[in-house]
Amino acid sequence: MSDCALCGLPVRVPPETGPAFCCPGCRNVYAILVESGVVATGANLRETELYRRSLELGLIAKPADERRPARIPEGAPLKEDLLQISGMWCASCAWLIEHALASEPGVASAEVFFASDLVRVRYAPQFLPPDRIVRRVESLGYRAAPYSAEARGASAEARDLMLRLGVAAFLWLNVMTLNVAIYVGYIQSLPGDFRRMLPFVLMALATPAIFYSAMPVLRLAWRGLLNRAVRMESLLALGILAAYFYSVVETFRGGEHIYFDTACAILTFVLFGKSIERAAKERTSRAVTLLYRMLPAKARLLVDGRERFVSIDALAPGQVFVVKAGERIPADGVVVEGESHVDESLLTGESHPLTRRPGSLVVGGSLSTSGVLHVRATGVGEASTLSQIVRTVERALANRSNIERAVDRVSRWFVPGVVVLALATFIGWQSAGLPAGEALMRAITVLVIACPCALGIATPLAITAAVGAASRNGILVGDSRILETIPKIDVAVLDKTGTVTEGNFALLSFDPADLPLVASLEASSEHPLARAVVNSARERGLSLLPASGVEIRKGEGITGAVDGRSVFIGNRRLAVDQSGAQASSACDQLAAGLESSLTVAFYGWNGAVRGALAFGDRIRPEAPELVANLKRRGIRVWLVTGDSPRAGAWAAQRIGAADFRAEVSPAGKAAFVADLRRTGSVVAMIGDGVNDAPALAEADLGIAMGSGADIAMEAAAMVLVDARLEKIPFAFDLARRTLAIVRQNLFWAFFYNTAGIALAVSGVLHPILAAAAMVVSSLTVVGNSLRLSRGQSPAADSHAASVSPSMPPRIADPVKPPEASTGRRPPIASGIPPVSAGPAAFSSDRAATGERPRSRSARQSADPGRAYPLARQ
Repeated sequence: MSDCALCGLPVRVPPETGPAFCCPGCRNVYAILVESGVVATGANLRETELYRRSLELGLIAKPADERRPARIPEGAPLKEDLLQISGMWCASCAWLIEHALASEPGVASAEVFFASDLVRVRYAPQFLPPDRIVRRVESLGYRAAPYSAEARGASAEARDLMLRLGVAAFLWLNVMTLNVAIYVGYIQSLPGDFRRMLPFVLMALATPAIFYSAMPVLRLAWRGLLNRAVRMESLLALGILAAYFYSVVETFRGGEHIYFDTACAILTFVLFGKSIERAAKERTSRAVTLLYRMLPAKARLLVDGRERFVSIDALAPGQVFVVKAGERIPADGVVVEGESHVDESLLTGESHPLTRRPGSLVVGGSLSTSGVLHVRATGVGEASTLSQIVRTVERALANRSNIERAVDRVSRWFVPGVVVLALATFIGWQSAGLPAGEALMRAITVLVIACPCALGIATPLAITAAVGAASRNGILVGDSRILETIPKIDVAVLDKTGTVTEGNFALLSFDPADLPLVASLEASSEHPLARAVVNSARERGLSLLPASGVEIRKGEGITGAVDGRSVFIGNRRLAVDQSGAQASSACDQLAAGLESSLTVAFYGWNGAVRGALAFGDRIRPEAPELVANLKRRGIRVWLVTGDSPRAGAWAAQRIGAADFRAEVSPAGKAAFVADLRRTGSVVAMIGDGVNDAPALAEADLGIAMGSGADIAMEAAAMVLVDARLEKIPFAFDLARRTLAIVRQNLFWAFFYNTAGIALAVSGVLHPILAAAAMVVSSLTVVGNSLRLSRGQSPAADSHAASVSPSMPPRIADPVKPPEASTGRRPPIASGIPPVSAGPAAFSSDRAATGERPRSRSARQSADPGRAYPLARQ
């Protein structure tokens, strides 16, 4: 046996001469590489673009017998697919699909989510083509298709279910009507031929219902048996078929005890319950469907003065498209011409239209309600804000909570146990002298009443409804498991700049003579403080000089060469590093004359501090109320910032936070959160999502303030789309309500099952009543869960009374250092938060300890080394 010359898989029957290949795909791709000369160069064929693309498409590494190694080699590239599943009836269906896929060679992991009808599969395309995953699902009796807007909106399965329900209900009513003659004894007075023919008429009416309307149930039960799995459909199929075939036997024997009406009634109630569950699932998942529908399929381009439509996939960044009144904006962009009111309610949860004019940013999917806009595209396709929001919501719906996993484990053992109990009921009552027909009816009652439909939807339906309610209110939940974490939060850590404050800096104090030099270096940075400096220079019509050798110093500032001088702009640490220890006293004197609310940075060149820059920012109006709300919940609040202790103390005092830490780097924030968690606290970190990424990922709950590109942050499990702090208490309340409803659902589901089984075994409950009770149980869970869909976030003006400090007035005179200190004019760094050698901590006492769950979801943190990570504290 030899290995494939391209992919390395074993080849069972190697050729006598020439290279061996495991499949025709590898042979053809290898031939292309030979023809193109790649093989002759001796390059690694598996590093070529052709190999990688062929591997992703499943064209190669595909032997004829499709055998795959049981384990995926370490380092093999993995791909993740999200599939829409049709035909799942309960949590047992989800378990069966998950178990079957996980055992498939080449699959790294598989998770199936009953509430959202999704399956997420991570697999190695080198060993497993994507179509095999779909075929494996279909072999179990389900249908699978790539997850898309069309898949979400497909209603063929719903129509099929309603048709089967209509047929079953119609036939059941006819069977019940004719069965009255048997129930009341009227059949005894009928002529003999008619009396003998009536059961056959009932059988003729019941047979289409059993073998057409009940086919989805029977098919899934049969597939389960083939895969050695007993699931919910098995209980229903046993009950329906037992009643039907017992009645068939009695019909041909001429017996009087027939139960065709029971079989049809059970089936009708089952289909009715499933139709209700499906409608509830579609309603709770409507958030994703609405977001998908907001994605326009075409964009209107203006080419040579004429309008023409192109596919949204053909729209490229930089192109200018036209949006008319009543149309949705097809991509993120910047308005270059025109003015309109734009409705972003489905993105932010806010109903009031916003004015957009030249220079304004617009978000794809929002609705232009008036006027015509010419927009230059900046984010299209998968890079658009709306696409990123959709992926975030999908990811949340594709996660299962710990409670849901526990219920799934119980359900897998519960169903086989019910089958054993039903068999014991039949044997026991028949042994006690009860006729076989009556004993069978009691066993069927046990099977039907114990069907764990409500148990299967109790948790996922509530969580899906909660995620949808959050999405409609501008809160993106990236991981549904945080709904269990939120009620346990006992410490909240708030970032200052961009979170507690608005993050819209204005340069208030500076030396006009040094502004061109400072702004020339800051033009190389995208930091908010840097932008404030550059904007101030441009407002004054100043020309900027080219900068070279620019270096972003993480957590400190920026350095570079401008006009032949070695310039630095940053915090105290950078000033000392560039100018020596004597710079510390100069910095103290520069900052002493400024208000404590201002953010100060220092600048200089050629080894000396030359001056200071002072920036003003506003406290968000809702920040004090947020802190007060958290305190009322028993949550301790910390403010952390990379700014000076004076600025940190001022901000903490304005929002009502007793504890704060100043001059903290991004790494220091993450370490601080880790220290709190080590004491046993459950920590929520609220930050701007860029510089705070390490701390957001470290916390038990990361909440990011997001808009535009920030919405794509992977470090946070929750994102506030429109960056409004008053939505955090709403999210906390929603999580508490969700867990309360989950517990209520589980209680009612277990109560119905436990009480119903006891009544069924004792013979008090009839199979038809058992089927009706099963529907009532599901209706209780569905109605209780849908209460979450009505949740609304607080109105925008609900906290109008909050304290909002005004922007400090612009200072006319430049900040100058005392002549005695350096003999020269020092300045300040823009864009970088002052951070000293050690963080300054101010706390009334040590963080409270408490019980904390050790497990938390892994979240990928964003790069903490982006420009000026400390300035936005």
